[in-house]
Amino acid sequence: MTVLCPCEATDGGNVSPARLLKWKYSPSLLFAGTNTFCGVVFQLGALYKMGVGAPSDLYYASILIPTVLYALAFGALNNVLVPMFVEAKAHGNREEIVLLWNCMIVTVVGGLALLALFYYPVLFAFPLLFRKLAWLDLRQVGSIFLAFSLYQILFIAVATKNCFLFARGRPVFAQTGTLWGWIVSLALLSRFHGSENLARIPLCLLVGNAVALFFPNLGKEAFFYQTGLLKLHTVSVISRTVPITAGTSVSWLEPAVDGVIASTMKQGSLTIYYFFGRVMFYIVTAIFSGYVQPVTKHLSELAGEGRWRDLRHQTNSVALRAALLGLGLWSCSLVVFFLLGIANISFLGAYVSAFSQNFPVFLLLLGYLFGALGYVVYSNSLYILGRERLFLIASLTTFSVGVLLKLAGARILGLRGLAAATSVYWLSYAMVLLLCFLWAARRRQSDSVPAAYLSAFHETGIES
Repeated sequence: MTVLCPCEATDGGNVSPARLLKWKYSPSLLFAGTNTFCGVVFQLGALYKMGVGAPSDLYYASILIPTVLYALAFGALNNVLVPMFVEAKAHGNREEIVLLWNCMIVTVVGGLALLALFYYPVLFAFPLLFRKLAWLDLRQVGSIFLAFSLYQILFIAVATKNCFLFARGRPVFAQTGTLWGWIVSLALLSRFHGSENLARIPLCLLVGNAVALFFPNLGKEAFFYQTGLLKLHTVSVISRTVPITAGTSVSWLEPAVDGVIASTMKQGSLTIYYFFGRVMFYIVTAIFSGYVQPVTKHLSELAGEGRWRDLRHQTNSVALRAALLGLGLWSCSLVVFFLLGIANISFLGAYVSAFSQNFPVFLLLLGYLFGALGYVVYSNSLYILGRERLFLIASLTTFSVGVLLKLAGARILGLRGLAAATSVYWLSYAMVLLLCFLWAARRRQSDSVPAAYLSAFHETGIES
């Protein structure tokens, strides 16, 4: 797969699409794909330890709430930090390094405050949201919530560090640290037995992310700090993320909606739907961190130079390549499922049977994969254009329709109807964001024409 190389240009500074085709991001994609594979293996390993049934439903229901909670609070950082690091570097005085450490402070302190604030309310709300699981021990729910929340805090800190490395053009360094974290998590999971203490599963993730966070891939020059900018950077991060958080909140609330709907069906439905959805999510994450985030640096530079037509064309190219990469990874996962089905491995028999009976759900979620890839590409480009409010309006409009589709699909066709409705929702969402981006880019291009003429008049002395 050939992908965009932002470093080559034709005469006159205009980027030639033909010369931009190069294997520039292949190492990053390779590491991102490896990390995705490790994530899928971890999910399969956790399922093997728990079994498909009440314990697995309890575990996945318990981690849904902290997943949504921390995504709502900090999920937008992934979208804004790369452009912010690029802008801070342009200011000079190593401000991007100071921004990195200030973001670390904000995420860790804010994450711990969030945990302290929501721990007991979550324990109170859990039996109300998941009525079929209400009979299970809430103390185990509390332990899972605590361990998974601490893991989420470290995960966000690692994501902040990786965004800094992406902005510096070092995506492979970011992926290497993450890979070592997965290796440690998998090693610890192998020592977990039974479902007597499900909180040990997120503890494996917690330790792995601690390894990724402290992995020495920043370089000596990153150990620099300047006081006096914490308040400024905090306000800047909040002002950039609040409109995005409001818009992305609907996409992050969606797993909770899906989980509540799936939990009303037969035992194991929540586990099956969560696992298939997680496979799609890992594919999107691999492409986002291995390709979309590294190329965001280049797209941000195009916007800074006022090259709106190039930005529009190259964003569409990124979306197309992301979709092709997604199809390739999805096909690989299809082959893996097929091989597991024909291998007839004795200790995996029960799990293969449970998933094969619901395999149409996995096929019906293909639209969700393509829609999510379109979402990450075009939402990122809207952030680059400074159109966070437009993104918010588009998100709120499509989400309300999506919830109705999910409820109707689940009522008519059960788990398969929920999967089909999810795909329709995400494809519609991506299409709306595409139209919003094209409109915003053309608007910026048309606004820049009078400014260019005015600049020319100043230079030639024509202006009266």
